[in-house]
This record gives sequence, C-alpha cells and structure tokens, in this order.
Amino acid sequence: ACADRRLPLLAQTDAFHSYSPDMTRFVVEHEFEDELHQPMEGKLRGGSNKPRISCERRFQDILQYVYPPSKLTSGYGKLDDTGSKVAIPKLVMNRKLQLFMLLCMVVPQVFCWTYITIKPTPLELVSRWTSSFEHWHDWISSPLFWLNFAMMAVERICYTIVWVRSKWFMRLCKTELFREWGTPVDVVVRLFCINKLFQFGGIFLWYYFSAPWFSIADVTLFQWITGLQLFIFGQVLNNAIYAAIGKNGVYYGVRLGQPVPYCTGFPFNVFTAHPQYFGSVSTALGVAVIMTTPAHEKAGILGVCCSVIAQYVYMGVVEEQC
Repeated sequence: ACADRRLPLLAQTDAFHSYSPDMTRFVVEHEFEDELHQPMEGKLRGGSNKPRISCERRFQDILQYVYPPSKLTSGYGKLDDTGSKVAIPKLVMNRKLQLFMLLCMVVPQVFCWTYITIKPTPLELVSRWTSSFEHWHDWISSPLFWLNFAMMAVERICYTIVWVRSKWFMRLCKTELFREWGTPVDVVVRLFCINKLFQFGGIFLWYYFSAPWFSIADVTLFQWITGLQLFIFGQVLNNAIYAAIGKNGVYYGVRLGQPVPYCTGFPFNVFTAHPQYFGSVSTALGVAVIMTTPAHEKAGILGVCCSVIAQYVYMGVVEEQC
C-alpha cells in the first residue's frame, strides 16, 4: 500500500530510470525517504541526478530499444524447441580494433598537417572548402542541384516503401511484373542496381555541367591521402556488412521473411550506428575530396555532400523509428 501511495509522487519527480539486465522491469535509482510527505533529496551517488551507466551498458540499452529482436532477425526473441526464449547475444566492443582503425585515420592526418608545406597547405584547403558555404544560396537556387537531389532520392523512396510497406511489397513481388526476378530480396537487389543508376547519374550530371572536369595533376597530396582514407575506410565497412549479415541482411530480408543472423562481430563491434550507411557516406566524401576543384566548390560540391549525408540520415531514422 505504501508503494502504491508513492507512485503519484514518483511521477512528479525527476527520477531517472534504467532497464534491468533482463529488460522486464524498471529499476528506480532514487531512494525514497521514510515518509511520503517528506522531501526527497533527488540526488544519486556522487551528487549527480543521473545514474552512473557505463558506455557498454548504455549502448546495450539503446540497442535493445532501437533494434528489438523482431527487427533484427526472425530467430532471436522467439521460443526454441524446448519452449525457452532464445537469448540475444551480447555485443562487446573490440577496443583494440577500434584503436587500430582510429590510428589508421589519425596518423596519416598528423603527417599531412605536420609535414605538407606546399601550397595550398591542408589548412588553406580546409579553409577554402568551409568558406565555400558562403555560396549556399546559389546552390539551392540551382536546378542542377535539385535534379541531383531528386535522382538520389529515388533510392531512398524505394527503400522506404520496402521497409515501411514490406507486406505490400512482398505481394507486389508475386505479381507477373516481378515474379521472374526471384524472391523479394532478389527484387530489392535488382532495384538497388536501378537506383544506383539514378544516384550516380544525378551526381555525374551535376559535376559535369557545374564546372570543368578536374585534372589529376591539380590534386594535392593532402587530397589524395584524405580522399583515399575516406574511400578505403568506407569500402571496408561496406564489404564487412556483406560478410557479416549477407545479402538477406543488407537488402531488408528481415522485413521480407528471410532469416538474418544477429551479428555481434565486425563492423558492429567497432561502429554501432549504421556502419553500412557510414561506409557509403565515407566513400562519397572520399571521392568528393579528390575530385573537388575551386569551381566545383563554388558551385556547391559540399552542398551535394550534405544532401548525400541528409538522405542517409533520413534512411537511418526510418529504419529505427518505423
């Protein structure tokens, strides 16, 4: 009865909660006073209003909320042959691998910023790139910019339909138009190839008609190093995704009735927030760094990069919230 009387008081406080390991109940971090009407201190151990939760624990909580078992695989989260619930494997971050990949990104940059003194220097290049944002009004008023944005958005629209309206899409795959393409996942793969034609075509049209083509002789050492870093890093993540969860995992098989393994290895134990999208963005930025010119910077190549990032962020939100 005492606990029942305290519930309204709990709703009026700034109490912080955290999930218990079995994710079946809440654990209240506050300690109540002896009597209901006595004031609460509202402080946790160490004088903070927030519970001390390790990064590992916080990520596990976020993972359970953002990616429940039903979204990740058709196996985990259900009952096995004995009637017991299949446990979700714990994701443990690989600190050594994280450190190695961080060094692969940082060490070449330290070399560039320390030893490259040929004009333009890394600082001058970065300043030139950031100052190009002054022309943002010209970017968004350009028809080429919006044509490129629309052609890239074709892929996002297609994947949104597959993710949000998966049952309707599976029925569509059984129609005469798509039946010969194979399973719903095979249909998504073919649509992926078509979407890439739109995506690369839009970027090519914008680059070709916005300014003269770049010259390899004009690409600086800093551009080569930074661009190749980003490109290789992105391709490592993309290929690791295919190796980890296969075609069914990459092309929304989890929504289309295909079994998808629950992966706790690389790259999820290094980059946890959409490593495939992170890899795609990194690849695009790497190409942009190498192929940019002062004329393309003024025309809005950084604006194109921002639109690429925005569309991948949008798709990540759709997959998390829908």
